Amino acid sequence: MGKNRGYRAGMAGVLLSAVLIGSEAAPFPFAASAAAETAAASAGQFSSAIFQKLQQRSESFTLQVPGSASASLKTAEQAFETAMKQDDYVNYAIKSYRYASQSDGKRAKVTIQVTYWENASQYAYVESKTKQIAASIFKTGMNDHQKVKAVHDWVLLHVAYDRTLRKHSAYDALATGQTVCQGYASLTYLLLKKGGVTVRIAEGTVPTGSHAWNLVKLDGKWYHLDTTFDDPVPDVKGRTEYGYYLLTDAQIRADHKWTLTYPAATTSYRTALSGLLKTDPKRKSFYNGLSQTLGYPYLQPENTAKSTSDIASRLKAAVKAGKSALTVRYVNGSSAKVDLQALLDAVSAVTSIRSSAARFPAGGANDVLLTLTFQTD
Repeated sequence: MGKNRGYRAGMAGVLLSAVLIGSEAAPFPFAASAAAETAAASAGQFSSAIFQKLQQRSESFTLQVPGSASASLKTAEQAFETAMKQDDYVNYAIKSYRYASQSDGKRAKVTIQVTYWENASQYAYVESKTKQIAASIFKTGMNDHQKVKAVHDWVLLHVAYDRTLRKHSAYDALATGQTVCQGYASLTYLLLKKGGVTVRIAEGTVPTGSHAWNLVKLDGKWYHLDTTFDDPVPDVKGRTEYGYYLLTDAQIRADHKWTLTYPAATTSYRTALSGLLKTDPKRKSFYNGLSQTLGYPYLQPENTAKSTSDIASRLKAAVKAGKSALTVRYVNGSSAKVDLQALLDAVSAVTSIRSSAARFPAGGANDVLLTLTFQTD
C-alpha cells in the first residue's frame, strides 16, 4: 500500500516499572484515606476495581493487597492485565502504566499510575460525539450488515490518516479529523458498539510496521475490517474504498499478520451476501448494491482474465460495445506484467491504451482489478 502506519508508543501489556518502596519487614501505617484507596479482597475484585478506574481514566489510584511488596506487585500486574482485557477500547486507550508497592510483609499498598491517549474529559467528548453520530447514521430497521457499512463509510469520509504519526486516539479522530490506525480502529469499535454490533480491535503487523484494525461478527461469523487501509493516503475528500471490507483470515493475511489469538474468520462474505439475497429479500437492493461496491461481479468468469489473450478477448468485446474503458479481474496480476503492445497488436481498432491495477482481496491472493483506458480509430 505504501502508507506509513503509526502505532501506540507504549503497548498496554508492558510493565514499564515496578518500584519497591520501604522494607518488607517494617510495619506500614496505611495513612491514605479510604476514599483515596480501592480496597479489594480477591483477584476478581482487584480486576473490577482497576477496570472501573480505567473506565474513568483515573491517572493514579491505589489498591490494598495482602502479602509482600514483590508478591503484591505480581497480584496487581495480573489484575491489571485482566482488567484491560475486559474491553478493547479501554485496552487501547492506555498509553503506559507503572506500579509501586509499600508493604509491612503482610499487607501492601500498591499505587498504579496510568497515562492515556485520551484523558477523562476527552473520553467524555468521545462518548457524547459517538452517540450523536450513531443517532445520525443508524436508521430504524437497519440490520448489522447495514450498520457496518454505515460506520465504515462515516469514518472514511470524516477522518484522514495522520501522517505526522502523533495522533493515536478516537478523540483525535473526532476533534481534529486526523489519527493513525489505532484511532481508526478505536473509533470504528465505539461506533459499531453503539449500533449493537459485536466487534473487536485486533493488532499485528503490516509491511510498514505495527498496525491495528477490527474484527466484526455478523450472523455468527467473524470478518476483518480495516478502515485505515480503506482510507486513501493522502486523503481524498468524498472517496471511500473497500479493499479491506469484511475479509477472511486468508484474504487479509496477504499483508496483515498477527500473533495474538482472535476469533477465526473463515467464511467468505461473498457467500454470506449470496445467502442474504435469498433469505432477506426486503433488503435485496442494499445487498446487490454492496455486492457491486465490493467488486464481486468481477469474480464471474465473463469478467475474469488469466492471460494476455484473455484480456485481448475482453478488450475486443469492449470496443465492439462502444466502450472506452475495461475493468477485469486479472488472476495473479500482481506478478504478471500486462503486455500493452501485444494488446495493441491483437486489437487493431485500438490506437492507444493505458493500464492501472488495484489490489483485489475478494479474489485470489495475487489477483488485481485491471483497468484499461483506450482510444479507437
